Amino acid sequence: MNTSTDTTALLESQFQGRFFDATFSRLELAAIDWLDGFYQLEHLLSTRAWTIRLVAGGASAELKFAALVHDAERFFPGGPSGTPDTAFDDPDYLFAHSMRSADIVEAWLRKQPDVSESFVRRVRALVMRHEIGGNTEEDILQAADSLSWVDTLDWLAYEWASSGKLPYEKVCAKLDWMLTRIRPTIAMESAMGIYRDAMAALEGRNAVAQMDLKERRRIAGSKAVLLGR
Repeated sequence: MNTSTDTTALLESQFQGRFFDATFSRLELAAIDWLDGFYQLEHLLSTRAWTIRLVAGGASAELKFAALVHDAERFFPGGPSGTPDTAFDDPDYLFAHSMRSADIVEAWLRKQPDVSESFVRRVRALVMRHEIGGNTEEDILQAADSLSWVDTLDWLAYEWASSGKLPYEKVCAKLDWMLTRIRPTIAMESAMGIYRDAMAALEGRNAVAQMDLKERRRIAGSKAVLLGR
């Protein structure tokens, strides 16, 4: 028996097909192919899923797509650091990150067939505002981003603290910031339970501490695992 292979298979089985959705548009599937291998693909898929949950009557196509690609710039070298030296709410960092993502997403959209100008412009505007919110859709996207980060990147928070990449207090500050910037009441109803689970992970009190974090990172970026195909 190969214990390492068995452990990997068991971990992978926990995420197999978790984000499959028969309603994905062809454009969304193309974007998932584009971002396949990005360790935050799971976070992006989860953000899209949260926008759907948070919008009564259904999220717009533009909002769902913006959720799916809002952090795209982190997949491409040359952008601002994903762990800024200053506070996570540093406005210069947030602006640079949001602007670069919006530019990259717009450029990609303009290469796709049958995408309207109004769609491109609205997606760009949403991506530009995903860190700060604004109108109702922008607040939903910001909240979905926060819920998803705390829910799906608990392993990353644990990795930062356990490896010494960031001090424990700074990782706590990241989780606290994600929670406190949520505005919609419907989002806050889910936030506290997810936050408690993330803190348990950070403190090594749940299964995250026992995971192979290198393998967990691979799974988080695998379309084949996350969509189950």
